[in-house]
Amino acid sequence: MNYLKRKVKNIKNGCIDVFNVIFRPSLVESHYKKRVIKKKVFIFLMLLLPITQFLIFFVYVNVDTLILSFKRYDYINGDYLFVGFENYRTTIRDLLSLEQFKTALINSLLFFPVTNFITLPLSIISAYFLFRKVPFGKVFKVIFFLPSIISIVVLTMSFQFMFDPIFGPVNSILNEIGINPEGGWFGNKKTVMPMIFLYCIWAGIGFNMVLLNGAISRLPKEVIESARIDGIGMYKELTKIIIPMIWPTITTLFVIGTTAVFTIFLQNMLLANGGPSGSSKTIAYIVTELVRSGNLTDAATIGMLFTFIGVPMIMFIKRFIERIGENVEY
Repeated sequence: MNYLKRKVKNIKNGCIDVFNVIFRPSLVESHYKKRVIKKKVFIFLMLLLPITQFLIFFVYVNVDTLILSFKRYDYINGDYLFVGFENYRTTIRDLLSLEQFKTALINSLLFFPVTNFITLPLSIISAYFLFRKVPFGKVFKVIFFLPSIISIVVLTMSFQFMFDPIFGPVNSILNEIGINPEGGWFGNKKTVMPMIFLYCIWAGIGFNMVLLNGAISRLPKEVIESARIDGIGMYKELTKIIIPMIWPTITTLFVIGTTAVFTIFLQNMLLANGGPSGSSKTIAYIVTELVRSGNLTDAATIGMLFTFIGVPMIMFIKRFIERIGENVEY
């Protein structure tokens, strides 16, 4: 009886071995292929949306803009005609001759020193003092961060109200000491751009401080504590330790501030609507006006012209700033 049981068991094991030899590799291979296919499908689905968005809203839009800049709409035939570089010649001539374009170009260029040499240094100093846990630091943090989380529409309305000629609390104080520009702060050609710059500084400090605080908080505490033990002062700590160690973040903010020269228009639109008499318009504001009026070819031409100017300039500035400090990461 035991002999028969052993025989049956041996036959059973033999059949299992034969099955494993013949069929098991194909089952393992099939299971592996299914896992690979599922992994590829998952990766494809995850990349589908961003790639589609990139192709439509970056590649297609920019290629179509480039093509439009070489065309002119023919109202008689109702179609676009190829005109070569005629649009670019007309645009350059207008930039050099028309007062509106000159004003817009000057206003746009002025955002470069405002964002990079006023807003950015103030942001670094403010972020450092918050890092040092000054008295009422949390209150100041809320004040500085508030513009970064509130809608720009609400923020510009609040800023306008503060300087309103009739109800504005800040305007009332300034009026008491004899400062009251004719037409209001946003209705006077001499004061409208300084007021827009003031708003951009106030709102820009909060945005910059979000990134700067994150960069400072990642710094090794041992380095800072060691310097403080050696008796380093606040000025040297900021200039010799903090700034060199967060230089990549400063470089990023400097590049972002440089792009404002070519992209900023919403603040001017919401605060002054481009007025008075077009004195607060920028290049991006004019492009927006052209698009809204249906003049797509001129808008595309101005956009591409300043793209050809802006991209090399920003790349040069980025490389120049990176060479000043070391590229450190924490």
